[in-house]
Amino acid sequence: MKSWKKFRKTISIVLVFALLFAFAGCGSPAEEAEGAGEGEEITEGPTIRIASKAWTEQLILGSMLLQLLEANGYPVEDRTGLGETPVITPALHAGEVDIYWEYTGTTLMTLMGHEQVAEPDEAYNLVKEWDKNENDIVWLDYAPANNTYTLMMRGEHAQELGIESISDLAAYINEKPDAITLATDVEFLERVDGIPGLEEMYGFEFNRDKVITMAIGLTYGALRDEKVDVAMGFGTDGRIPAFGFINLEDDKGFFPVYNPAPLVRQEILDAYPDLAELINQLPPLLDNETLANLNKTVDVDQNEPEDVARQFLIDNGLIEE
Repeated sequence: MKSWKKFRKTISIVLVFALLFAFAGCGSPAEEAEGAGEGEEITEGPTIRIASKAWTEQLILGSMLLQLLEANGYPVEDRTGLGETPVITPALHAGEVDIYWEYTGTTLMTLMGHEQVAEPDEAYNLVKEWDKNENDIVWLDYAPANNTYTLMMRGEHAQELGIESISDLAAYINEKPDAITLATDVEFLERVDGIPGLEEMYGFEFNRDKVITMAIGLTYGALRDEKVDVAMGFGTDGRIPAFGFINLEDDKGFFPVYNPAPLVRQEILDAYPDLAELINQLPPLLDNETLANLNKTVDVDQNEPEDVARQFLIDNGLIEE
């Protein structure tokens, strides 16, 4: 009898410990719904293939997504540097990649064949609706940065002449037609959404004897070296802060908008309901000055895109050092 009581007592103790371990291994439904925190791996769900185009800004933006998702436990695959629009867009539509950053103006005019739009919300809403209906692709929030065409001047020279906007430049040229020399590439000089359309909207005309055509990448050096007074370029180029340039304000909204935004396949958002909220922390942090300085850190200061992206995420409290 004593041996049986001793056996029952032993069994009871074993069952108590078994139940304790069982409950310890189960989180509450609320805890399970929160998903993984930083450093914890999400074990269920498809691998997220993150792509980008092959130039500096795209490599930085793609690396931001890659490192942000990886730090928060999502299974990711690095497909950054995949290729330009004719390569990367079909890959996204075919489900060969899952996320990349695109520019509103690129989709609007290149893929949709729409006329140029200068108002950011209008362009964004047009591409967002089109991509959702046509391709089941979701546009997450867009960044305030606008990598569109720009007219640049050396900061000190612009201040000296009292020029801050294209309207200011137009007024100055109308008063002194021979005073301003422009550096541009041939295409921008001739296309309707380049110099001719700009002159028509702002009511002025560059003296063609004062226009110097060159490869687009050379316009920055010509302006820096004071060979010209104004140069065309792109709004988030890293040479703008590096060389002390300013972008003249397009105060009449002539140039089309090219706001970057992450594009995600709907299937991925269905698999990871918290993913959009995580990624949408990034776009509001990316204005023209920020992106230009990030590009400068790579192109001028010779840092690696992934290192620049990581430091940005750390500085903004999105991942831990």
